[in-house]
Amino acid sequence: MKKSLVALAVAAAVPAFAQAQTSIQLLGSVDVAVESLNKEASSSGKSDLQINDGIWGGSRVGIVGSEDLGNGLKAIFNLEYRARADTGRLANSTRFWQGQSWVGLDGGFGTIKLGRQAVALSYAIEAADLTGQSWYYSSDALAGYTSKRDNTISYATPSLGGFKLYAGYGAGESEATNVAAGDVAKQGDYYSVAGVGDWGAFTFGVGYLSVDGGKINNVKRTNELGASIGTKIGPFGAGLVYAQNETKPVTGASVKDKGYFGNLSYQVSDNGTAYLTYRRDEFKRASNNKHSGVGLAYAHGLSKRTFVYGAVGIGKAEVPGQDNTKPRRVALGIRHFF
Repeated sequence: MKKSLVALAVAAAVPAFAQAQTSIQLLGSVDVAVESLNKEASSSGKSDLQINDGIWGGSRVGIVGSEDLGNGLKAIFNLEYRARADTGRLANSTRFWQGQSWVGLDGGFGTIKLGRQAVALSYAIEAADLTGQSWYYSSDALAGYTSKRDNTISYATPSLGGFKLYAGYGAGESEATNVAAGDVAKQGDYYSVAGVGDWGAFTFGVGYLSVDGGKINNVKRTNELGASIGTKIGPFGAGLVYAQNETKPVTGASVKDKGYFGNLSYQVSDNGTAYLTYRRDEFKRASNNKHSGVGLAYAHGLSKRTFVYGAVGIGKAEVPGQDNTKPRRVALGIRHFF
């Protein structure tokens, strides 16, 4: 008799969950371009004409959803994988949900997320990147920073007059043993904080991220920081970004990589926008290598979901003891959102 009552109670509860207000959307984009590379830009070492994915943001498919829990509270989730439309393969063969994979709660208190997601620092760096971290010489991975990390719990405040605070903690979940010192440390544990202001005509961001090195390969911690400032006035936009990636060793002096990024945009017409970017990375940790480049692009909208684009990238790589190289790329492509 008790088992029957339990079964009836469970059956009665199921429809209540099914009737909750739920919204699920399939989103994504397909981005493919014809790309011309000189021999210093091509992996083959020869001038080449290729069909490539991802020149302007890449191809991806995402499932996003929310459920109204009442009293202004929502359950939210995001699952996103990256693909290469030029070959049909996954962008990362070892990670299906390469973009994001998180679940969380959103309400008047702010937003909490758990899973693979953007780190707080990335919001500060991207705040002044008018390209959306797309095509040649954007702010993506400036100074070697990592924009997304696994095993993360994060919190974002509601907008406070245009200003938001972000904070996150990630578990490395891989115990590393330092043979020399004989101790065990959590390698990959990290925390990140950032503040971002967006008032339409003016934006700024500042952020910090610190990763436990586990004393592996003489690395105690890696500290990353970024700051940005941008403006949009009428058809004109401009932004500047600085990033720094510092390695603190167990013994010896700290070493810093630095990155600088600047971009301009101008809305030529209702459907077209031109962009100009400059980027420079100084990798002190990698034999003092220096990489810089200029990007020029134009995007023309054919509809609200489809645009065509042209992009040119001219770079310079300086490696001590080697001749400087000057990679050059030209691309014509199309991107469609769904």
